[in-house]
Formats: sequence, C-alpha cells, structure tokens
Amino acid sequence: EWVNKVVPNKFSSLKGDHPRLVIPFFDENNKMFAFQGRAFGNEIPKYITITLDPDKDKIYGLNRLDSTKPIQVTEGPIDSMFLDNCVAVGGADFSRLPVENTTIIFDNERRNVEILKQIEKTIDLGYNVVLWPDDVKEKDINDMIVSGLEQSEIVGIINACTFDGLSAKLKLMEY
Repeated sequence: EWVNKVVPNKFSSLKGDHPRLVIPFFDENNKMFAFQGRAFGNEIPKYITITLDPDKDKIYGLNRLDSTKPIQVTEGPIDSMFLDNCVAVGGADFSRLPVENTTIIFDNERRNVEILKQIEKTIDLGYNVVLWPDDVKEKDINDMIVSGLEQSEIVGIINACTFDGLSAKLKLMEY
C-alpha cells in the first residue's frame, strides 16, 4: 500500500501484502533513488527492491561513502550498517565499484555454487575478497551480530581473511 503511494499503481493488487522493513537507498547528494522492503518473517520474496531512478546502480550507502578511504562492500544493506565506510550492492553486481582499495564481503555461503562463481569472477576483476574461516557458521554479518559477536571481532575476522590475486584464488580452492 505504501509503495503505491510513492510509485502510483506499482502493484495492481494488494493481495498477500504484509509489513516490511523499508530501507531507503540515497545517492551521494542524499537523494533517495530506490528503496528495498525486507520481509520480517519467511515471506517470499525476502527482498523487494523498487527503483525510482533506473539510471542509478542499486548501491546502498552511497551517501555515507568516503571514496578516499578503503571501501567495504556487502551483499545486504543491513550487513553494511555494521562496518565503517561500507556500502551494499542490491543484486550482487560488484563490478560497478572501483577495484582499487575495495574489499568485497560476500555472505558466508561456501556451499552455494553461484556465490562461488561470483567470488571467482570478483577475484578475476582484481578486487580484494573476504573468504570466511571454517569456524564462522553464521550466514552474514547481521547473523554474526545476532549470535553475539562484537563488531570489533567481525572486523578482526574480515581483516585476517581478506585476500587478493593469486592468494585469493588459492584460498578459494580450499574454500
């Protein structure tokens, strides 16, 4: 119902409508160009992203980004909120971001063949990547926080498990 107020007639039917957390995407000038609705429960789809400006890439957190500092990138907006100078990419297309000084932090889904292919592609493009250690069982940073890990512990793991180039390829083979 709320989406139809922002984008008239976006949804022709409200059947099956349910509450969602609304996450706004702002550009460098603090102008909202998209928003994402995240389900509170097990509703499918878990995320619905509405684009207001189709010319902009779905990157969350651009309004908080300092491109003069190392950039961290997560898959989900909520995960990015726990890290300094971090953005999230809706749709997991990291190639829109600068390669130099950028670390891509994929979700911890080593059994997911599509994620592994994406990690390999990202390494081939020259990005730093985080390859989570075996003792991290949680799927993502948000789940790590919920399980009781402190932000500083997560940052320590990220720093220790960031790889690039040939070392990333070798680590990915072990992964």
